[in-house]
Amino acid sequence: KTTSSYKMSTALKARSWDYVSMQQNSGNSGLESTYNSNLTNLITYVKGKLTNSKTKLVWHMTWAYDEVNQNSGYANYNNDQFTMYRSILDAVNSKILSNGLIDGVIPSGTSIQNMRTSTKVAPAALCEGDGYHLSANVGDYIAALTWYAYLSGDDVSGLAYQPDAVDAYRDDINASVNGAIADPY
Repeated sequence: KTTSSYKMSTALKARSWDYVSMQQNSGNSGLESTYNSNLTNLITYVKGKLTNSKTKLVWHMTWAYDEVNQNSGYANYNNDQFTMYRSILDAVNSKILSNGLIDGVIPSGTSIQNMRTSTKVAPAALCEGDGYHLSANVGDYIAALTWYAYLSGDDVSGLAYQPDAVDAYRDDINASVNGAIADPY
């Protein structure tokens, strides 16, 4: 259901949430200077609107862009995927984990980077043609499995559901996600 002009405060109060997730926009995810006092203010605001004192606030770690992408933010990382990935890890470690206000990190960025090291996967299988949005099949599935594994604590290897497009990559996907959960950084 889509509701126009819906306020964040209304959404936060609408349910007794178990989790609320936050993230930085992808182009700025590895720029530590963009994680300023506004982040602390936003976290304080969100926590103040929650109706469940047990709600966990989690950080969704984004992924580095594909080497071929159309996002001008890539220049912030010398147009280098690994530089962007390392910068995201550094920012999450220094600005998110160190502030003590976030309960955990969902390492989607690490799952995607792990998958990129696979010898089987074609770069185009992970991202859409723009090079930074995840593909509707493989990329989205990896991110969804990462969320599932983080929230449930389950190993994803035993899950039966998968889109047809991931069949050839399933073992690598499982290893990428389980590896990211075990070692997010």
